[in-house]
Amino acid sequence: MVKRIFILLILSLSSTYAFTQGDTTKLFYAKKFHSAAFVELASNIIQTNHSSGMNVDFSANWLVQHQYYLGASFAQLASFEKFSSTEIGNNRKTETKLNFQSFGLRFGYILFPDKKVFSLSPDLSLRWARIKVETKEEEHILHGANIVPALKGVFNVSSYFRIGLQLQYNVFVFKKLDTSQNPEALYSTQLQAKDLSGIGGGIFLRIGRF
Repeated sequence: MVKRIFILLILSLSSTYAFTQGDTTKLFYAKKFHSAAFVELASNIIQTNHSSGMNVDFSANWLVQHQYYLGASFAQLASFEKFSSTEIGNNRKTETKLNFQSFGLRFGYILFPDKKVFSLSPDLSLRWARIKVETKEEEHILHGANIVPALKGVFNVSSYFRIGLQLQYNVFVFKKLDTSQNPEALYSTQLQAKDLSGIGGGIFLRIGRF
């Protein structure tokens, strides 16, 4: 997990260097309208597994006309989450580990872009989700969708740096896991989308050109 976060930080710093070298980058430059780019790094406290957890979020975004942005978004559960499963045939409980990652697109809009100090930035992330549920002897992989509407308050520190707070809601959509009727299963394990869905919020950094 630490290794992944380190790689994301290196990528973000590399992107920042590229974005601040002027408008010579072909991918993010257009003559007929203003075009720029930024990366966003976030850490959030989220409601998950009937408790609170933490995730990290990274996105690389293309910004048009100082207002509209489209990006690639990645999120990873950073906290250690667990619950109990029951061994089939007796009532003994066993620890079940839970983790997930999601990757997809982010669409956003910046309100009050001309304000020098503060702006609002609602966005929507639509991501594919991979959820891993692991007991002592079994592992289950679930695939589904992760939909995250968010409202962000952005403090415009400089032309190349932003910091802000966000409020979001995580919606997961996937087929319910229930192994209690599976004759090959060793443990009765249950997990459904509402167990991972919930409200969240945290802090983020934006680095690039705006």
